[in-house]
Amino acid sequence: MKDFDDYDKKYPDLIMEILDYFKIGADANSKSILKFCMQHGEKNSGGVEFKYQPEIINKICQQLYKKNKLSILRVGQSLGFDSNYGFVIRDKQNWEQNYTKLRHYYNSLVYGFEYVYDYYKELVIPLVWKKCNGDYSAGTGFKFCGGIVTARHCIEDPMHLSIKGFTATELQKSKIFVPDNPNLDIAFIDVGRKEGFDVFVDDGMVLQDILVMGYPKIPAFTDFLTAEKGTISSKAESRLTPTRGTVAAFGNNFLSKAELMLITAKIRGGNSGGPIINDEGSIIGVACQTPYYDDDVGDYDDLGYGIAVPIKYLLKILSQKNQIISKGEGFFQDFFG
Repeated sequence: MKDFDDYDKKYPDLIMEILDYFKIGADANSKSILKFCMQHGEKNSGGVEFKYQPEIINKICQQLYKKNKLSILRVGQSLGFDSNYGFVIRDKQNWEQNYTKLRHYYNSLVYGFEYVYDYYKELVIPLVWKKCNGDYSAGTGFKFCGGIVTARHCIEDPMHLSIKGFTATELQKSKIFVPDNPNLDIAFIDVGRKEGFDVFVDDGMVLQDILVMGYPKIPAFTDFLTAEKGTISSKAESRLTPTRGTVAAFGNNFLSKAELMLITAKIRGGNSGGPIINDEGSIIGVACQTPYYDDDVGDYDDLGYGIAVPIKYLLKILSQKNQIISKGEGFFQDFFG
């Protein structure tokens, strides 16, 4: 990121180092941003050569303060390099055991959606499927737990399906799991790969900022990965649909008989199956169609909203794996894009 001189890529553990340095202890009053930088610098004949620049560390600390993760113990003069902060580690065991998740969480809070986008972009993949009338359409999936998450209709509707990065042979050997509720537009293709990449999930909250990533239908292209920011407008279980500052509508979940999320991010057909990611860097849902969606009537976001299946339904599929879709030989094809 330009504001932080790409420190998110250069030093992925930096924010955790800052928090650990400013943790409250006997020497709390003697700390400062400048001393932190000197501690990580290298001494030479001219003094100390900084590894981390004080102005960047100052920006990071200010961002952590705005997010209520650091407390100010002393406000520094001039450029603020003498500022001192306090951080409380309430559960040391949790801090050590969940280091990777906490690092991602704090990096997401400080560096924002640019960091989140860069982190997840390699996991979000395009799907191309052939309809019964011979036309081609686009969809989205993302790698998760050794398989691929996508929208259920991207598997049930087409004659043939291709997924970038996966061969037809590999996909044909997979198992496809869906929820017992036929109106939940979500599916998991269990490929059994070992990706070695951490994916984080969490429940979403109303008015939480989100990022939607996917591959909308753009004629003649299959590789435009788009990203849209928005907020969670409602959870259907609450029936109340607020946007920032106003009540926009009332939710009703009688069609799907399940909880769905209404979001303000702009998404189109082709985004279905893509992840909904919050500002803490966790996937909270999967973009989907509304129940009983009719392609001849119009897109599901005609009123300016999108629909998402909460992540809890995906986790339920993974834990139960009791509903399997069977596809015939030749359904999966090699990706040609």
